[in-house]
Amino acid sequence: MQPDQGRRAQLVEAAAVEFDRDGYATASIAGIARAAGVSQGTLHRWFPTKHALALAVIDEQNARTFHALQSVDPSPLVTLIRASRGVADLLMTDVVVRAGIRISLEHGVLAQQTASFYEQWIAGVVDVFRLAVASGEVRSDVAPEALGATLVPYFTGVQLVSNVRSGRADLLPAVSTMWQVLVHGVAERTHRRRLLRVVEETFIA
Repeated sequence: MQPDQGRRAQLVEAAAVEFDRDGYATASIAGIARAAGVSQGTLHRWFPTKHALALAVIDEQNARTFHALQSVDPSPLVTLIRASRGVADLLMTDVVVRAGIRISLEHGVLAQQTASFYEQWIAGVVDVFRLAVASGEVRSDVAPEALGATLVPYFTGVQLVSNVRSGRADLLPAVSTMWQVLVHGVAERTHRRRLLRVVEETFIA
């Protein structure tokens, strides 16, 4: 990593810590600069506004999340199951991912970037569901577009409620339950036992 890239990453990480703890409205440029160990002037040279910093956090969160979704398995549904475990792990361990999701959901000014992220996420999941239908894993009477548009908000809601109820301490079993419901609901009967076994193995803490 080049020195400039390293400094930028340091500032984004410091901003993420503040946004994750306090939210967009409460976090301050002064607090972010203090957390990063730089002057406010230095911070402003990189990011002229708090809004610019928030966008940088969201962009980095998107990159890390989409990387976790790159898991590939011959079984399309196994690909999605394991990718969701990867995203769940990031939510529990990566402050940039947590902060990006928090501020994107709480602040209307960032709605355009948030919408773009979810559109990309849904489109990627729809593509995998198309493969799942073509391979016979998923029932052909359920449209891949509807499945993708349902799975993404389902997962988002599960992780948000888990955060409120337990600080995401119960996130893995909650996502496991989500997948059990989905497998029973949309997978072809001949694939259910195998997929439920994958779910169990994937979400052992």
